[in-house]
Amino acid sequence: MLTRFMGAASLLFLGVAAGPLLAQQTTIGGGSCSSSSLNGTYSLSLTGRAVSTAGIFSTVLEANGSATFDGLSMVTITLTEATNQLASTALTWTGTYTVESNCAAMATITSGGSPTLNVMIYNGGKDFLLTGSDATYSYSGSGILQATGCSTSTLSGPFTFNTSGFALTSGAVSGPANSAGLLQFDGNGNLTVTLSTSISGGTTTADTLSGTYTLSSACVGSATLTDSSAASFVMGFSVYGVSTTSTNLYVTLKSAQAVASGGAHSMAATCSAATLSGTYSLSLSARGISTGGAFTGSFQGVGTVTFDGMGNATITGIYNSNTGQGQTFSYTGTYTLPSNCDGTGAFTIAGAASFTLVVWGGGEQIGLVGSDQAYVYTATGSSILPAACATSTLSGAYIYTAAGFTETGTTQTGSEDEAGVLQFDGQGNVTATYTDTQAGTMAVSKTATGTYKVGPGCLASATLTDSSSITNSYNFVIESLHGENLDVLVANSGFVRTGSAHAAFTNPSQSITNVASYTYSATPAGSVFALFGQNLATKGASAATTKLPTTLLTTTVTVNGELAPLFYVSPTQIDAQMPWDIPGGQVASVIVMNGSSTSNAAAVYVPATGTPGISEFGNDRAVVVNVDGSVNSGATPAAVGDEVVVYFTGGGPVMAAGTLTTGSPAPMGLSPVSGRNSITVGGVAAVVSYIGLTPGSIGLYQANFTVPQLAKGSYPVVITIAGMASNNPVMNVSN
Repeated sequence: MLTRFMGAASLLFLGVAAGPLLAQQTTIGGGSCSSSSLNGTYSLSLTGRAVSTAGIFSTVLEANGSATFDGLSMVTITLTEATNQLASTALTWTGTYTVESNCAAMATITSGGSPTLNVMIYNGGKDFLLTGSDATYSYSGSGILQATGCSTSTLSGPFTFNTSGFALTSGAVSGPANSAGLLQFDGNGNLTVTLSTSISGGTTTADTLSGTYTLSSACVGSATLTDSSAASFVMGFSVYGVSTTSTNLYVTLKSAQAVASGGAHSMAATCSAATLSGTYSLSLSARGISTGGAFTGSFQGVGTVTFDGMGNATITGIYNSNTGQGQTFSYTGTYTLPSNCDGTGAFTIAGAASFTLVVWGGGEQIGLVGSDQAYVYTATGSSILPAACATSTLSGAYIYTAAGFTETGTTQTGSEDEAGVLQFDGQGNVTATYTDTQAGTMAVSKTATGTYKVGPGCLASATLTDSSSITNSYNFVIESLHGENLDVLVANSGFVRTGSAHAAFTNPSQSITNVASYTYSATPAGSVFALFGQNLATKGASAATTKLPTTLLTTTVTVNGELAPLFYVSPTQIDAQMPWDIPGGQVASVIVMNGSSTSNAAAVYVPATGTPGISEFGNDRAVVVNVDGSVNSGATPAAVGDEVVVYFTGGGPVMAAGTLTTGSPAPMGLSPVSGRNSITVGGVAAVVSYIGLTPGSIGLYQANFTVPQLAKGSYPVVITIAGMASNNPVMNVSN
């Protein structure tokens, strides 16, 4: 039975609804923030630095705790702060905040202190970065929605951790001190810490701490520890991201000899050298500080680290320092990684450098701390990278912060931070609005314009000239599957800084999906994609001809410059066919025009093989047509042994029965997919008689299969093509 899907378009796009017109500029992706975007309690990590014009650290602050925003205008920040001069003490700030539509917020503290904080919101208000200043400190930090309902047992098992901080002598900063190692919680209030600390001169010291910890129901806790020499330590932590697979902490560690802060992450698996294999993004920074607290040098770089899975690694990238900018680096070395994910590395940098290497996230995330004769280093990296990048991978608004130091010539003269928004058009042009903050001075707001390019390995660069006619060079490492996260390196002749950037709203690449499954990067050539954004059309309209138009109302969509056939347009959504001649396995660039308004360009990865998405309706129901022509449902189930048809898109290449013409119905006859395929119902393999294009339809596929032996009930249907599994909506079986 080869059933022609009558009314295919109506079922395929069931549930599509037009939304309100949100902006006059046509935009792929995009969105808007308001005061309600900051709403709830966030775990908070905060660092403060005071550096004199002579380049001497006078005081430093490391803190963590929580920030509570009421969704309207009030904020309360509760911290446990540790400075070089004071033991860990409680600190409470209260004040007000405002949020701009571009997700840049400002918090003004009026009680308990007087800092002004720039809060940059992303991930739908679940996360933020911040910078700021008061009369003493330049601040930088981050926040993540805090966990709730904690108890002592919330912390149990091993956590890898890494921190960055300062060595202390009699309450004064006497050098950098970065640590990494393991936290071992027993779930009953006892904690053991094994750590390696890297300090100036290429020295690494090992220590073991033990003691007890407490954790409040608000998920903020502390530990009191002593080492083998009876030295006392206090650790503070704030818990976020609790799940069945991971738990994450912000941590601070204070003793008479050092103060530091960083992060800790529960281990979901054991490690070996093979755990690290492939290329990771890398953000690498280093400091040289004399025993008198004076800056002797700085190093800030971004790039990649490649592990071979057998103990060898290569680090490459671009760095800025107090002695020069835009310099390249390439280091080779070796690493070991024991089962507890707390390993070592050795690289040749300015000289021989040794590192402590920690791993979490099943090998997806790494942390490095180490030192050589010149610097004490800290680094983080991620293996979650896009499949490929293009100019259009950088598109839309990214919030960012960067922390660094001012310079006069090669002399470092103070600490300064930056927070702002980068707006990429996807075609090589970028603008920026940002605020620079420095302790004891007025914040300075600037704008900048320039161009950018994306190179091999998802490394990008930009040059922008600001409103003071100062030229700034930017380098980016594009992270995450859809380019929504960036490592950022920025410099001009007087200000060197490094940080991170995140898509302020849904990343444009994540706004182009398989029309049935709404999965990103899952629309091979010939299939149907849904595109989401703002001001995409003047109103809702559907195609009225069997050869699809390339213009509906005043809206067109191009893919790599080729007009795409349109099923449907509305102000917030477009459904279109990916042209058959778009190469698979590459990134394509998508642009929408609505009259005279042209959108940003957005990148979409076009798979070379099938990435099936089963059409759905109602409450997660698969579009399955029974043997009698009825649509499968609880009231109209299929019987075991019946041959039924399920409809989907994203089937990929086919052995066509005739010519495949973009925007026109598929040829009559069988056009089976070329990829190896299968179907399961409730996990039971079904006998498949056909998987391929639906004759006479556009961009639609179908699979004819026999219902396997199952008891009466509702079961998920899964199609797999070339190793890629579909979504799993359900069908009903009667017996």
